[in-house]
Amino acid sequence: MTSPEAIRTGAERRAIIEATIRALEQDEVMLTPPEAARAIGCGERWLRDGANHRGFPHHRFGKFLRFSLQDCREIREIHREMARPSALAKARRRKATTRKPTGSGTATPASVRLKPVA
Repeated sequence: MTSPEAIRTGAERRAIIEATIRALEQDEVMLTPPEAARAIGCGERWLRDGANHRGFPHHRFGKFLRFSLQDCREIREIHREMARPSALAKARRRKATTRKPTGSGTATPASVRLKPVA
């Protein structure tokens, strides 16, 4: 008995392989570590260490390390930090919520006292 692959001619096999390669290349661009580091905005060593030891998404083809565009997006999202309000903003917010209203309301020019210039 022969397998279906044995029946195919050399030309048919080459056409199948070329179609497969084209399909793979259309979907993904594979970046080398220096290219991916530049795209992400980080150092190449940090990116390699992350892929080797910290579980960053990546592809490995034998000894070659590659990153897809989706991998780069995921790495950036993993390390995205939400903005934190500064200590001054926190103090202002705390002060605004603990203020007790004064009886007169807003200050008028007559009630404002200026320090004399020495």
